[in-house]
Amino acid sequence: MTVRPNPSPTNPYFYGVPVRDPRDFFGREEELRTIFEALKKRESVSIVGQRRSGKTSLLYHLMTDQAQRTFGIDADNLVFVYLDPQLGIRDTQEFYGELLEGLAEKVPALFASMTGEVSQRQVRAVLKKLEPRRLVLLIDEFERLIANQNFPVSFFSFLRGLCGQPEVRLVTTTIQRLCDCYWGEWEGSPLYNIFRTVYLGSWTEPEFDHFLAETSSRSGISLLAHRDEIVQLAGRIPFYVQMACSLCFDACRESSEDTLQGLPEVGDRFAVEARPYLERTWEKHLNPLERAVLTAVAQGQQPPDKGILERLVQQGYVVDGRVFSSVLTDVILGQSRQARSVIDAIRVDKKSGDVWVAGKQLAPLTNLGYRLLLCLYDNSGCICDKYDIVEAVWGEDYVDRVDDSRIAKLVSRLREAVEPDPENPRYIVTCHGRGYKLVQPSEASPLSPT
Repeated sequence: MTVRPNPSPTNPYFYGVPVRDPRDFFGREEELRTIFEALKKRESVSIVGQRRSGKTSLLYHLMTDQAQRTFGIDADNLVFVYLDPQLGIRDTQEFYGELLEGLAEKVPALFASMTGEVSQRQVRAVLKKLEPRRLVLLIDEFERLIANQNFPVSFFSFLRGLCGQPEVRLVTTTIQRLCDCYWGEWEGSPLYNIFRTVYLGSWTEPEFDHFLAETSSRSGISLLAHRDEIVQLAGRIPFYVQMACSLCFDACRESSEDTLQGLPEVGDRFAVEARPYLERTWEKHLNPLERAVLTAVAQGQQPPDKGILERLVQQGYVVDGRVFSSVLTDVILGQSRQARSVIDAIRVDKKSGDVWVAGKQLAPLTNLGYRLLLCLYDNSGCICDKYDIVEAVWGEDYVDRVDDSRIAKLVSRLREAVEPDPENPRYIVTCHGRGYKLVQPSEASPLSPT
């Protein structure tokens, strides 16, 4: 039964902006405890979570008096400064400028007598003047700096050097683990190995239940009766939970009945609202192995890689043994042909040069072997003749210098690397008298040549 204390109660759910008010921040107890314990020990922290997992909201909450009191942080000893590369920090000079502006806002007395060009030297001088207080520098979307060519390796070495001093600790957020981000060529110890990693995935079940009970009590419209349906739609990832609850609340408020009759419509509305985010996540933010594991979970099959499955659980994509959202499951199963090819077929990441076969990454191929595979892969399902192969692998100057025997030997070596049974190839088939063809499982037929 729903209880309405006033004719038009206000919808308490929101999912378009980060949470700034500590009264609206729920859960993350274990993550907060780990982060604050690390800061007390003068450690830096890397927060890793998928898009819309609440990373920015968590950084905002770290800066609140309420959170710091709850976890026994001496606010007089630490100065928290938040930087967001999305706001246009284009190079190192702008980074130092934003950092110094943030410190000036928190501790104006530091800059009473300081002048001169913004530089590493000035940053060090200000931090020295800050003592005995310590800086906790919160950097959101840290991978944006890593990917920006205007931030050389020397900049990150400088950050590492700062963290080696007692007055600075970093808290960063990224989608990937820091060790998986590109850093260029390091001469010394890399920055990422000084961080404690905290994964941000789903709320725990008690955290979700507390959120639902508390928000239902505040608004005067209880969604507790629809708990299971909300979990089915949104899992326990805060962004999607807020979205599902908001739509459910609106349906309750619009209903003239004491019970919600239009819950199927809520599911339809949620699918329309959430699907673009989930499709983008599937296409842009999951690698082939992760998609293969999620496809197996969605189909009720044994995942091909338990290590990847564990990481997906940490990130919240898998909860209670299922894909976290029924809408994401629909996205996956709706692409069943492509999903099967991810699990069963050959996949090449041209950016990294990595090759997967049947969901497993191969050891690096030889240069010629990789070029041959790329030639066949780019023409999947089509015959590549001698001239196509020689031009792609050796170059057009070699068309009259590479014979059939040399090509056959290279094909044989490539089969040894990629075929489960090289004597009975399933991927790289010979089309006698014509050339070779890469056949993906979804393209194969009983009459495919071998």
